[in-house]
Amino acid sequence: MVEKRKDNDYASEALLVGSLYKNVDLYIEYADLIKSKYDFHDEELRYLYDMFELFYMTFSQEMNESKFTIFMSQDSERAKRYKDIGGWRTIEYQMSLADDKDIDRYFDTVKKYSLIREFARKNFPTDKMLQHPKFPQMKAEDIISTMRYAVDNINTVIGGGKQATLLGSKFKDKLESWKQTPDIGHPLPFPKWDEYFRGLRKKKVLVDGMLSNEGKSRRMAKVVNFIGVLKRVPILVLVNEQDEDEWYAMQASTICNNYEFNFLNTNHDNKESLTNITESDILNGVYESEEQYHLITEIVGEWIKENTRVYFLELNQYSDEDLQREIKKHVLGLGVEVIYYDTLKGFKGDQWETVKQTTTMIKNVCGEMNVAGYCTIQLTDETHNIDIFDLNSNNIANAKQLYHVVDHMILEKRLNPNDYHKYRITNEWGTYRLDKNKTYYGQKIAKNRGTGKGTVLVTEVNLDRNTWYEVGFLTKVFKPKNDK
Repeated sequence: MVEKRKDNDYASEALLVGSLYKNVDLYIEYADLIKSKYDFHDEELRYLYDMFELFYMTFSQEMNESKFTIFMSQDSERAKRYKDIGGWRTIEYQMSLADDKDIDRYFDTVKKYSLIREFARKNFPTDKMLQHPKFPQMKAEDIISTMRYAVDNINTVIGGGKQATLLGSKFKDKLESWKQTPDIGHPLPFPKWDEYFRGLRKKKVLVDGMLSNEGKSRRMAKVVNFIGVLKRVPILVLVNEQDEDEWYAMQASTICNNYEFNFLNTNHDNKESLTNITESDILNGVYESEEQYHLITEIVGEWIKENTRVYFLELNQYSDEDLQREIKKHVLGLGVEVIYYDTLKGFKGDQWETVKQTTTMIKNVCGEMNVAGYCTIQLTDETHNIDIFDLNSNNIANAKQLYHVVDHMILEKRLNPNDYHKYRITNEWGTYRLDKNKTYYGQKIAKNRGTGKGTVLVTEVNLDRNTWYEVGFLTKVFKPKNDK
């Protein structure tokens, strides 16, 4: 007599849990796919998975006996349950049996049985499938294929599959939710960017393009510190060009010299910094006085330390897989809400296909993880000779096709003082000539899924102090044709 197969596989459940404890980074790939309520038939294994997930999300992303035992002992009920199941020795035994490189097979087997149980709960005949001679070789997707018409009633998740919704069925609810909580993202320190893009919104990606060595990272540094320090929003900064020391220097000059951070003297109208220090002086350790040094290192420094939510990571490897892993790891483990990437480029080559592929990946991950994205990209050298009003996606070095992927695109360049006479600044106070003693950058809103597309803004910039102030719209001076 053939023994009737069970609707579970405790061995695979244990090996799946053991693989995750053994290699915690695997959680990044499986977090959205594993539903412990359905996937684990064994209560103890379900509990161990749930504790692993809670540990990863709230305590640490590094797994060892000491850290996990401390975590479990923080709650008396948790500590008792941990002791009852054998403590770390039970976990260590599962880790020793598991081959984390074989986790895909463990996962698929667990999902296969999870599906069988769900179909059985829905009163579908699963006995024949369980007793099928080829059942041991079947994969989860084979179960789906066999009972495809019932999949929409299954509560488990296979491979992140999505189900279509009836557009309009929640119309009133959606409008009421926007009334209560408008679709506005994290504020930007540039009023018109904030207005046009409605802040840095979840699932949206903004790309800012500039020429090489013109200040892409510096502008980003102002946005990063405005949101991640002043507004205390958890953010992740991924960089592949400038190092941590350079970002520390940019952080110091940005916070000391930009009026939004409130380290000012009484002369607010001229927006002069109380510290009045250049980035090069900071790097060279040159201060006007001991009082200034004390202010920056103690007062400003302590304020930054207390308020920063900026997680910084310098990437030596920046393949799509590396980027995706780090983004998911920091969103899941640290609650990061905005991703910054400086600079968009192809891995081991700058062909436009690879840059577009990377941009698409970032856009998809931001959508999947429900976070905002801000990236910089380099413009072509020919941009030097092109009027700011004529910039378009063709001016993006090696990657004009990414225009179709992102939600917002800004193309900007430093204006040549010899061309200042061609333009005017227009704002709420009137129309003005450009001051030859100042540096201005023009920004063209090349793409936006809203208002402002084609608009050219103008920002007053001091790269030495990393100050960026939006001063109005840039307009052209038109002369009559007969005016010589």
